[in-house]
Amino acid sequence: MANDSAKQLKALHIPSSPIVFLNVWDVASFNTVVSLNDGDSKPVKAIATASWAIAATLGVKDEELTMEQNFAAIAKLASQAEAANLPLTADLQDGYGDQLAVSVAKAVKLGIAGANIEDSVPSSGDMYNIGEQVQRYRTALKAAADAGCPEFVLNARCDIFHVGTNLDDEAMVNEAIIRGKAYLDAGATTVFFWGGPGRGMRTAWVERLVKELDGRVAVKLGATPDALTTAELTKLGVARISIGPSLFQISTAAIKKAATNILNGGGLL
Repeated sequence: MANDSAKQLKALHIPSSPIVFLNVWDVASFNTVVSLNDGDSKPVKAIATASWAIAATLGVKDEELTMEQNFAAIAKLASQAEAANLPLTADLQDGYGDQLAVSVAKAVKLGIAGANIEDSVPSSGDMYNIGEQVQRYRTALKAAADAGCPEFVLNARCDIFHVGTNLDDEAMVNEAIIRGKAYLDAGATTVFFWGGPGRGMRTAWVERLVKELDGRVAVKLGATPDALTTAELTKLGVARISIGPSLFQISTAAIKKAATNILNGGGLL
């Protein structure tokens, strides 16, 4: 089951025609997003989770979210995705340290087709040594294959643009390219670059990464007016776009705005 979904998911990763993920965190958000597949229009091709948003629903920080807590949410979404015949990729943070193989095998057994796995440690922000991280990605893919999913879609997250703030732009991009090529050689489908909160990835960074990594690049949308749009990222040639916890954050901001209006004498609209 997971391997069929993984094949379906992998085929959606096309440079210059990217798969766009509207990351969800619970059944309600899943149903809201999937409701867009109305009639002949099927814009939602696959589903991704967001660990930050899952953590927020539990009142904890992303780096405090345990594997058990994350999988409790993922399991509910896995059954929904199966019923909707949509591949599901899960945010597994860094794979939970030495529990990496266990977490990936558990994901496959739930029918999950792929995962984001970070190259930094959530609790500290320190990046794994590149050699160690390559081995960790190989371990993850072997665990998936051993669990029955050799086509598992690894979206290898590289956090250099987020944690490498002591480096200049050129040094960050160079390190990103070195890591990206190594991760792809290890079997990753795409390398996911996160530019941190706010605007996120810059145009020049994306252009060079796409060129050096043959378009096998995933990017998170930024959250400022000058951030790159899905249309602009498509034109730049990426293969995958996601939004992380942005829908969750937008929804909570809307709640706050409506609540403020009500408490100040207004109505619901």
